[in-house]
Amino acid sequence: MRASLQDTRSLLQAWTHSQQTETLHQARVAWRRQKCLLKFYKPLLPEPPQRHRQALQTLWHLTGQLRNLDVALEGTLPTWRQNHPEVGAKEWPALVQQLHRDRMLTRDALAQEIARPRITAGFQQLQTWMKRLDTAPLKVQGQSFEKWVQQRLKRLDQKIQSKRHPFTPERQHRCRILLKQERHALESLLTNHPDKKHQAQLKRIRKKQIAWGHDQDKQAALTLIERSGLFPELAKAWRVSM
Repeated sequence: MRASLQDTRSLLQAWTHSQQTETLHQARVAWRRQKCLLKFYKPLLPEPPQRHRQALQTLWHLTGQLRNLDVALEGTLPTWRQNHPEVGAKEWPALVQQLHRDRMLTRDALAQEIARPRITAGFQQLQTWMKRLDTAPLKVQGQSFEKWVQQRLKRLDQKIQSKRHPFTPERQHRCRILLKQERHALESLLTNHPDKKHQAQLKRIRKKQIAWGHDQDKQAALTLIERSGLFPELAKAWRVSM
């Protein structure tokens, strides 16, 4: 977890100089891994610091907004356009121009937020807390750590299944977050406890996560198209195609 936090900080700092999409994506993956593992092991851990939590959460949301714009402009929208070149011919140039403008504004806002002292303080405080985890006793009582993890994974999988019906975009998004938590927990477990059953489960989760990720990207693009209300033809066609 501490390595993921360090990767997040260094990658976000690198992004402010390069503003490359891949660097931001790597930072979010590292940060998501850390967040998922903290959530999964929360019952065993002491209470994390709260002082700068809101500042870091604001930064996380900004990276998500920029990530959605990057993916839409560089992947989802161009792919859809190739398959529907005749739809919204008059609206398309204005949409792309607006999204590029939104991306520039979001990049500026993110760069400014990364540079704020409260963000640096938040990461430093969280990192100091994580160092203490190396010597903090685990709160597992009456059972082995491995058995506790097995039960936790089972409950998490049951929670994912319970949220799948009806499978609305909102429920799918929540399921994806839980699925990522399950994936990162399995990856961390397999690092020290190789197990064929867990390896097969991890393979299934990764496959499902990719499929759901494509659906989520399409939904995010639709939200970007619809939010201004200026592109009704494209919004209607995009929704039908989903």
